Amino acid sequence: MIKSKNIIVIDDNGDLVELLTKAIHDNETVLFIQASSEIDKLDDLLGIEDYLILINEDSLKSDIRDLVGYLYNRTQYNITPIIVATGKEFDLSDDVQKLVPVISVLRKDVPPAILGHYLVNLLNSFESNRNLNALSGLPGNNVIDRKLNDSIESGKDFALMYIDLDNFKEYNEYYGFHKGDQVILFFTRILYEVMSECGAETDFVGHVGGDDFVVILQNTHIIKEVGDRIIAHFDAGISDFYEAKDLKNGYIEVRNRAGVMERIRIMSVSIIVVDGNEFRTTTLDNMYKKMMLYKKQAKMVKGSVLLQSPNASVTPPSD
Repeated sequence: MIKSKNIIVIDDNGDLVELLTKAIHDNETVLFIQASSEIDKLDDLLGIEDYLILINEDSLKSDIRDLVGYLYNRTQYNITPIIVATGKEFDLSDDVQKLVPVISVLRKDVPPAILGHYLVNLLNSFESNRNLNALSGLPGNNVIDRKLNDSIESGKDFALMYIDLDNFKEYNEYYGFHKGDQVILFFTRILYEVMSECGAETDFVGHVGGDDFVVILQNTHIIKEVGDRIIAHFDAGISDFYEAKDLKNGYIEVRNRAGVMERIRIMSVSIIVVDGNEFRTTTLDNMYKKMMLYKKQAKMVKGSVLLQSPNASVTPPSD
């Protein structure tokens, strides 16, 4: 996780940096970095860790349209949000409003407390969006790690389900990434549906990336029910994503790394369940390694499978 939210403030006279520092002086996670609007001086200052770019329109020595155009054309910074701060009328000129990626206008003539509140809310929103998988909309690794640590430290029972789609990589290469994305969305909907049917508010679903997902269950007595439902929904619907000839064959043919044609079975799903107590006996890094070993075991099984680690157990529901 980014520990310091670097905010680049393009401010030729420094008054905006001073104002912002006063507005959120008690937030140690925010670092304001003043920059000149002279384009040739920005290259060495901008970095991949930049969280936000603020432009003080009132102090610019450069034309704002040229400046934002330059920032936008720097490929690696296309996704860095830009906010224009102004002491003028709230609505900027039409030319400035059309600039991409300017996402908002910040009024400088408001009390510092209001300015600070507005900026902190924006940062919290960006933080949330950064931690969501762009395709599935599910929380990503930063949130997964936080949720897992919270579950470990709580001392309460929990179980982690690590879910992997078997043969997805080969499917993606054979049918193309667009069809692969459709499969990921299909599986995301399954997780939403199953957890809404039998999960609890305290349970959690995350997207590690690619075709890997996690579910953290606080009510461990429903492990088998959740796993069985996920498998049933997946096995019932995955055929919709294959052509008839491939379904008839029961496989697709792809060329492996050695250049040899290989038959790859229709996709299935492997679910590995790890009891929360296992996480309390070692480090997260070691547990992730163990889960990869469990995953290899599951992939040796033909078809979809729910595999519980040696120390995991299903707690029966109470009467």
